[in-house]
Amino acid sequence: MTQTIFNNWKAEHSHLWGQIPVIQQHTLHQSSLFTDDALAELIENYPRADYSLVIPGRQDQDHHHKWREGDIGDASGAEVLKAIKEGFLWINLRNLPLNDPRYKQLTDRLFEEMQANVPGLKIKKSEMTLLVTSPGAQTYYHCDVPGQSLWHIRGRKKVYLYPALAPFLPEELLERVILQESEEEIPFEHWFDDHAQVLDLEPGTMVHWPQFAPHRVENHDSLCVSISTEYWTSEIERAYKVRYANGLLRRKFKIAPKSVDTTGATYLSKAILQSIWRRSGLAKKHIWSRKIEFELDPADPHNMLDITPFTLSPGNG
Repeated sequence: MTQTIFNNWKAEHSHLWGQIPVIQQHTLHQSSLFTDDALAELIENYPRADYSLVIPGRQDQDHHHKWREGDIGDASGAEVLKAIKEGFLWINLRNLPLNDPRYKQLTDRLFEEMQANVPGLKIKKSEMTLLVTSPGAQTYYHCDVPGQSLWHIRGRKKVYLYPALAPFLPEELLERVILQESEEEIPFEHWFDDHAQVLDLEPGTMVHWPQFAPHRVENHDSLCVSISTEYWTSEIERAYKVRYANGLLRRKFKIAPKSVDTTGATYLSKAILQSIWRRSGLAKKHIWSRKIEFELDPADPHNMLDITPFTLSPGNG
């Protein structure tokens, strides 16, 4: 019999799923897919369009601007992993199920169990991303649009979760993220931490939080390996569509929307508006791009070589 991924699901978790942060235990840290050898092989052969290699700044204002994104260049997967272990950077590998059938199988199993454990949860599409991060590395305060979970596999990290409402996440900022006028990062105030739920994640721990809930992550003093999963349901799509339309109304038509209802005639008109706008091609004018500024030096994985910057957007990377 195949070992289950969730190993301590409780009945109350089914009721709380998507309402408040839910912490679960899992067995992914026991998989051979996340050993050094497996990670090095995966990184070395990964498509350029589907990874980001980042030197992160820190959440404080003095270091926040030091975020830089780079390229693997000619470095091997083992050299990239060594640079992450001994340096201060991280790599995320997007679209795992599309790029490796082993992770496709894992993703299918994971979401099958999730739906079996949460009655009424009907997932329309899903995604899995692998995160390999240096000791002490940080992920800035941000929010994600789909349903989101973080599955910790190696090392130790601290996750800060915040309420998905103003002042932690004003509607206008959420609309900017959904319209892709900026990436998921949003402004942060240090006093937000006074109202955060703080979780220390060990290998074999997963946390799922409500849609749009802002969060940030700090690694402890070890290499960290995690996967993030995201999924879309009809309910999540409705929440996305109404914020998208509200963003258009606010920016293009100078109308201040008051409702985020996901049913009724007002919602239907907003769903039609955002659909017409997205299909028209006008939305592409607002998409952010990422600047690639360095590459790893194969002779010295600790060394970052400045290169002539080039840009990638969601359409090409």
